[in-house]
Amino acid sequence: MKKRAPAVGPAPAFSWTGPYAGLFGGYGWGTAKATEPINAATSFPYNVGSTPYSVDTDGFFGGGTLGYNWQPGSLVFGVEGEIGYLGLKGSRIDPNGIAIGTPDTTTRVKSDFYGAVTGRLGVPLSNILVYAEGGGALLDAKATTIDPCIAPPVGCGIGTLSMSGDKTMFGWTAGGGVEWAYAANWTAKVEYAYFDFGTLDTTGTSTFAKRETQSIDVTAHSVRVGLNYRFGAR
Repeated sequence: MKKRAPAVGPAPAFSWTGPYAGLFGGYGWGTAKATEPINAATSFPYNVGSTPYSVDTDGFFGGGTLGYNWQPGSLVFGVEGEIGYLGLKGSRIDPNGIAIGTPDTTTRVKSDFYGAVTGRLGVPLSNILVYAEGGGALLDAKATTIDPCIAPPVGCGIGTLSMSGDKTMFGWTAGGGVEWAYAANWTAKVEYAYFDFGTLDTTGTSTFAKRETQSIDVTAHSVRVGLNYRFGAR
């Protein structure tokens, strides 16, 4: 007598629930909007004019993530922490100096370490997840604004300026992406995120003032690709 093969039921539905860890890499670009340096005592601008100017920045973006997803039904809820490197870098000559000749006051901005903690809300399409996210972010950044003119030729101006600032800024981030579970324990994702890190202040001295001040607002966009490992997935 032949033995009957055991009945095979339907495959269990895919679930996004569980912890995961991953790595990612990509590109970041942004704007550092700087105010004109001013005399802290008199509020008089260092260069003639006080129009804010923007420094374009960009660089490598990469790091690691650790998170957890819950899928109680037709939505996926999650929390994710990330840490890494956001290498924004750029410089620009202050255009407010044009009124007194050839502009030579240069602002430089550079960032490195960053981190974020975000909440995620996603719509699962079986093993594909479309999601949005948002939360808090921080960035370590440095900036300088320097006018090195000591023995000015024609058009160089009549003063010198040396300002600097170094700060871990706290702000917010929002974005979204698509994640694909191509194997039981492995997923790949493509993601966009916007960052507003707040303000970095620089201070220093000039020929005309014992204390000059300046504020620089730092924002950034980023695109990344990532690879995650899902612990305990079946």
